[in-house]
Amino acid sequence: MRKKKLIKNHPLKEDFKYSSLIVSELINKVMICGLKEKASRIVYSSLDDLEKKFSTSPLSVLDQALDNLRPKLELRTRKIGGANCQVPFEVDPKRALTLSLRWIVESARKRKNMPMSKRLSLEIIDAFNKTGDSFKKKENIQKMAISNMAFASYRF
Repeated sequence: MRKKKLIKNHPLKEDFKYSSLIVSELINKVMICGLKEKASRIVYSSLDDLEKKFSTSPLSVLDQALDNLRPKLELRTRKIGGANCQVPFEVDPKRALTLSLRWIVESARKRKNMPMSKRLSLEIIDAFNKTGDSFKKKENIQKMAISNMAFASYRF
């Protein structure tokens, strides 16, 4: 257990093009080794691809895709009577956003043979259409949480 002072959440700055906190968080998830300019170019070019494909605001497409990926339940391991059980918990909205962004970036990185901006835009489109690896991951977690509802009384 941590004995030092509490860790504060640092406020996130909006991105300069869309002035959105979600886009800036997506840029931070895409960023590797502190190359933020490269990550922002990747995200902005993928959002431009979304704008060309849907001819609407790319932020509305991204918001809908993230809404489709937000989990309502997640599993946490608790020790109950000497056995480790996975107990379903409701997910905080901020954590749900973080998980959905993480799943989009991870499944975009798994795709191969195309630039990262194209992979990211394709993964956002798949999440918008409720298909793809990230949506399957969300569905699997939801199914496991529902099947473990017998342990829901052990939440605390």
